[in-house]
Amino acid sequence: METKRGAAPGGRNYTVSIAVAASCIENAQNLQLATLLAGQIARAAAIFNVDEVVVLDDSEEKLENQVSTAAALFARVLQFMETPQYLKKALIPMHPDLKFAGVLPPLDAPHHLRSTEWGPYREGVVRSSDAQTGSLIDVGLDKDAHVEQAVKPNVRVTLSMGAQPTTRLVGGKEVLAGQLVLPSEPREKGGLYWGYVTRLAHSLQDMMESCPFPGGYDLKVGTSERGERTPSCSLQLPPFRHLLVVFGGPEGLEHCLQHDPLGGWHADPAELFDRYLNTCFDQGSRTIRTEEAILISAAFLQPAIQQSAGA
Repeated sequence: METKRGAAPGGRNYTVSIAVAASCIENAQNLQLATLLAGQIARAAAIFNVDEVVVLDDSEEKLENQVSTAAALFARVLQFMETPQYLKKALIPMHPDLKFAGVLPPLDAPHHLRSTEWGPYREGVVRSSDAQTGSLIDVGLDKDAHVEQAVKPNVRVTLSMGAQPTTRLVGGKEVLAGQLVLPSEPREKGGLYWGYVTRLAHSLQDMMESCPFPGGYDLKVGTSERGERTPSCSLQLPPFRHLLVVFGGPEGLEHCLQHDPLGGWHADPAELFDRYLNTCFDQGSRTIRTEEAILISAAFLQPAIQQSAGA
């Protein structure tokens, strides 16, 4: 069995999150194009080791306390893309929004291990559970993994599997020995990129305040053609543990703020961020699409992020 490689040396104790306005999906002409756009954003997130993708529901047509159609589709495709291929059937229910998701190019991220690959960690779904014997977990191999804890069936879990396969007998069946770990452990201890979590935010305030990481986002960066023009080679960011980079829809973050509760306290979206950057000045096109802006900005910010992260 092939051993999966590609881990960064040491662990990574910081996180990078992006927030993307769902209006970019709303602007797509049909379901197939909307799916393709969401898939491109998922790929960009994986390429640049993004740990969280926040879907900012900035639709003007959404009802109070409800999720807009565009935001729901965006989140579903993001979750579909992030889920390892061998877990999709068990974890992703069929839905009309996912009609074209099967033709999207896969993330091929480190946690999307093939059946011929072995890695120190693996994602799985609990097949069965017993208080006496523990839980059997499908990890996409010819044998199930086993943990001693009783875990609720059909739940996704992260397992430490060891450097090489170790088997044991459980109820007369040969299984692989595993250990339950936090989903963050492959990143923090192994230096592996372990996918992203998808979160829905109903407003800019919800986006900022509902951070899942301890202490919240300690560095917030907004992107806009009206932002400051600092060359990438000169950009310096303060030390951080949890970075959030925010992207507006077709009409920018200014439009998001106009239709957001925070608009009553702030006239300029730059006031919401520690840095408000133009990451592609002197552009040749009148417009930069959101999926393009994410790739451009991620490459633009990467040197400053690596220099400042976790310092």
